[in-house]
Amino acid sequence: MSKSRTLFASIFLIFSLNACTSASDKTPEIAVGEISKQVLLAEYAEFSHQFDKFSLTDKQIEQVRSWPKELVIDVYFGTWCHDSQREVPHLLKALLENQQIKVNLYALDGKKSDPQGRAKKAGVKYTPTMIVTLAGKQIGRIIESPKQDLITDINNFILAAS
Repeated sequence: MSKSRTLFASIFLIFSLNACTSASDKTPEIAVGEISKQVLLAEYAEFSHQFDKFSLTDKQIEQVRSWPKELVIDVYFGTWCHDSQREVPHLLKALLENQQIKVNLYALDGKKSDPQGRAKKAGVKYTPTMIVTLAGKQIGRIIESPKQDLITDINNFILAAS
């Protein structure tokens, strides 16, 4: 009888460990380096969830559509960072309204660095950091969270630069 209990316990343990391993395999690793919007939203559930649930007001849509096509936004963020998980998808959703705006996504490790050294060169200390440039000149930064909201802050940078 004790041999069957031992055998049963061994089989149960093997299946339990296998189930735990399979569950942990589904968690994506921390992204580091340049990443596309498509990969970010496909592989990182919290980013996708925040993207799906975010919506813009009619006024915000109008503002985003009026942004100049020379606008570029470099986004330094962590897939592990709760502020990034909230703000980056909101920006990506807003930019669906003006697909002429270029956005560069740079995922950082826990030390806020990337293999190409872009974050260090840009002076990034906190995530997310969104660097907004117009015609090659930096016109503003949003660090961790916007002062008002992403669209208003970026719109204010553009107005101040005009």
